[in-house]
Amino acid sequence: MSSPDRMRLRRLLLKSLPMSAMPAASLASLANAAEPALGSRPISMVLPFPPGGSVDIVARQLQPGLKTELGQTVVVDNKPGAGGLIASSTVARARPDGTTLLMAFDTHAINPFAYKNLPYDTFRDFTPITQLVRFPLVIAANPALSASNVRELVELARTNPKGVRYASSGIGSLNQLAAEALATDAGVHFLHVPYKGGGPAVQAVLAGEVDLFFSSYAAVQAHIAAKTIKVLGVTGTSRIRQLPNVPTVAEQGFKGFEAYSWIGVFGPAHMQPATVTRLHDALATAIRQPKVVDALTAQGFEIAVGSPADLGNLVRHEHDKWQAVARKANIQFE
Repeated sequence: MSSPDRMRLRRLLLKSLPMSAMPAASLASLANAAEPALGSRPISMVLPFPPGGSVDIVARQLQPGLKTELGQTVVVDNKPGAGGLIASSTVARARPDGTTLLMAFDTHAINPFAYKNLPYDTFRDFTPITQLVRFPLVIAANPALSASNVRELVELARTNPKGVRYASSGIGSLNQLAAEALATDAGVHFLHVPYKGGGPAVQAVLAGEVDLFFSSYAAVQAHIAAKTIKVLGVTGTSRIRQLPNVPTVAEQGFKGFEAYSWIGVFGPAHMQPATVTRLHDALATAIRQPKVVDALTAQGFEIAVGSPADLGNLVRHEHDKWQAVARKANIQFE
């Protein structure tokens, strides 16, 4: 009898047995067999940035709950460099068994037009699993800047020959594109000063090397409290809970302006649907634990779990949106 024939016969025999007649050990084996295997190796959550940033904050909050949900060790593996290309390449080349995952940032959707020769295809070499969070940016400025809101910032850029200097966490980052989108909408010019990460960019604002930085709230909340940074506006569709008196950019005369950073989880291409479902459900449960929600929302994150298809659509939408901004602003990445 061939192997497939034996498997079919076994399934028929199992179906014909009353459940009460089956030993407990056999029932447990069948239950385990229904779960898609993730292998015996620890699950590696590969991050494109160093410890301390937004992606790392979310990963560390998620790690304990994900370990509990999956019953496996979850390792956070920071692989910074090249705008996320190193981490993304690692996952794109991994076995599609669900044990190597990418916790991607918004740059995942930007890199296809920011880099001419990506070592992977953003749309074909990854399996979307779920978005985790999103968050608007805050326009964090040095207190010495004469502008106190977005309208005054635009007027300052229009009348000041030296221009307004803004920091970014690197060429091709969302905080560069968001700043250029505002400048283009307002018909003014901002001077871009790129830094190697959000931390150095914040320090540049504090030191007065630049005037402002489109930042996550989490990265500057302590400086806002200490009044060493002031906030001119918020790039989301509504004000954030932590800064109820700071209006959105749209409220300040730029209707429809919106910029959100986001974090989502991807696996390599060709993952089994059952494995994707198991990982999606585990991630969704872990990120929705009350203590995790409280910790993340206190830092300005919004829980934004969706289906794998939702994440795939988000990447395409963000890619197209910001590519159009880059073209309109004539941004040269390389």
